[in-house]
Amino acid sequence: MEAGFPEKIAIVGLGLIGGSLALAIKHASPGIHIVGVDFPQVLDLAQGKGAIDEGFPPAELAQAVGGATVVFLATPIKTILELIPRVAVAMSPGAILTDVGSTKEAICRLAREVLPRGCYFIGGHPLAGTEGKGFRAADPFLFQNALYILTPLPDAKEALPRLTRYVEALGAIPVVMDPERHDEIAAYVSHLPQLTAVALVNTVGRKEGMLPFAAGGFRDLTRIASSPYEIWRDILATNAERIEQALKDMVRELSRLRETLRGGLEEEFVRARALRASIPKRAKGFSGEFPSVRVVVPDRIGALAEVTGALGKAGINIKDLELMRVREGIGGTFRIYVERHQEAEEAVRVLRAAGYEAEVVD
Repeated sequence: MEAGFPEKIAIVGLGLIGGSLALAIKHASPGIHIVGVDFPQVLDLAQGKGAIDEGFPPAELAQAVGGATVVFLATPIKTILELIPRVAVAMSPGAILTDVGSTKEAICRLAREVLPRGCYFIGGHPLAGTEGKGFRAADPFLFQNALYILTPLPDAKEALPRLTRYVEALGAIPVVMDPERHDEIAAYVSHLPQLTAVALVNTVGRKEGMLPFAAGGFRDLTRIASSPYEIWRDILATNAERIEQALKDMVRELSRLRETLRGGLEEEFVRARALRASIPKRAKGFSGEFPSVRVVVPDRIGALAEVTGALGKAGINIKDLELMRVREGIGGTFRIYVERHQEAEEAVRVLRAAGYEAEVVD
């Protein structure tokens, strides 16, 4: 074994997440034998990139997962639910079955019903992704410093340290919780914002002639309204009860704002500002807090390279880089995360000396 990985891993579904898993495992442990299950054209791409050693079509699923110590189901939720019974009967004794679905209770409940004694199910949800789709968007560093939720069944506790080591070898940060708690959290911090964005866009869109005037704040708040329904159909169906409760709480909060609108909302603004300030200021996927610098970069070739080069020359390590907004022909605003507050202050000094507009982000 290398880097904590078993000798054979099977990954069913080689899209963005499954493909990234394969590339990340190969990056951490080149000698690990990885079997992929997908359609022939996807398998060809994955083998061409060195992500898998063997490829099987979906019709040969049992042969693919047989002998694997860990099996990842990296497909949409509906397909995961269809695959679990089929994979369960083909698994080797002592093997771990896991998934990457973004809801967990329904998946864990089914696994509890069908998984044979001697095998283990540990639900998984890596909090990582990009706007790209399919294997072509796969990235071996997708999971670096990303939270990776694990929801083990009660009888899988003895296997949990193994899967935890594998997750850490990907560069991710494992967090263990019950599937019910995972779905409750997801309903409020992920599913509710998605539906809120949809509702906001549709509310304004029904008012003739208003959307052309939507500026930065509206666009920032509603960016996720562009998510395709195909991604959300299974999520909404498998977490409906908790999402309904989150929506009720949101409607109640909006009603309170409406009722107190004329009397003044200063208290609500102050509370919201304080609560938002309590959210860890971290780069995408980082578990700790990291200070950051906002810098305006002009729209010209090499400008961003000059910014990062100046910081590197000054010995400042960039933990992450985020594009906040951009205007073609003018430039963009970037947020650069560094390790310490002193480095953030030094970064501002370096960037301003180089002629860039920069400031520490509170």
